[in-house]
Order: sequence, then structure tokens, then C-alpha cells
Amino acid sequence: MKVKAFLLSVMYVILSFSVSAEVVNLNKADAASLAHHLKGVGEKKAESIIEYRTEHEKFNAIEEIMEVKGIGEGIFNKIKDNLSLTEGVETMESKSSSKKAEESSAKEDKKEDKKEDKKDKADK
Repeated sequence: MKVKAFLLSVMYVILSFSVSAEVVNLNKADAASLAHHLKGVGEKKAESIIEYRTEHEKFNAIEEIMEVKGIGEGIFNKIKDNLSLTEGVETMESKSSSKKAEESSAKEDKKEDKKEDKKDKADK
């Protein structure tokens, strides 16, 4: 019985880390990124966050997000680990464009490998 409880605990920890959202830059993220990465924040709340940030120039503390209409302590507690004032996701494009750059680089590496293989065969 203790082993079963231990295994369930280990599985819970692993799942918690694997489904964790990305850190979002509260002072720079666009509405799409806020809505996508922050649990409990939809498009309307994301737009409200942008409006608040615009009116106040920036967020000085992540707790300040609770000043935004519709974001109380409950939502804050769900998202606080995914908020940063200085780093993290800023746009949905930045994440996808970096992924595209990685894919492009991998394709180029494969092409180079094929060229080298052909050259090696020709030399033999």
C-alpha cells in the first residue's frame, strides 16, 4: 500500500512538471500569449491586462495583476508561477518563429549530412 502511494506521488510530480505552462512576460506579452499561457485568462481578461498595463505604464509587481478586473486571488494563485516582469514569452510568433528556425536548421544539417555521404561514396 505504501509503494502504491509513493508511485502515485511520483507520477503526480512528473505530470505537474510536464503540463506546466510557460513563463509569460507580464510587461511585454501580447493578449494572445497571455490568454494562451495563463490558466483562467481568456481573451477578455488578456485585453484587460493590456489596458491596465497601458494605463499604468507597466506592472511593478506580479501581484499587481489582481488590480485587473476579473483577476482575483484565485486566478492569481493559479498563474503566479508563470508570471515574470522581465522575462518569458512576449508573443505567440516569437515562440513559433524560434521553433521554425530550429526546424530549418535541422533541415540544413540533414542536407549537409547527405552531401557528405555522397562525397564519401564518390571518394571510395
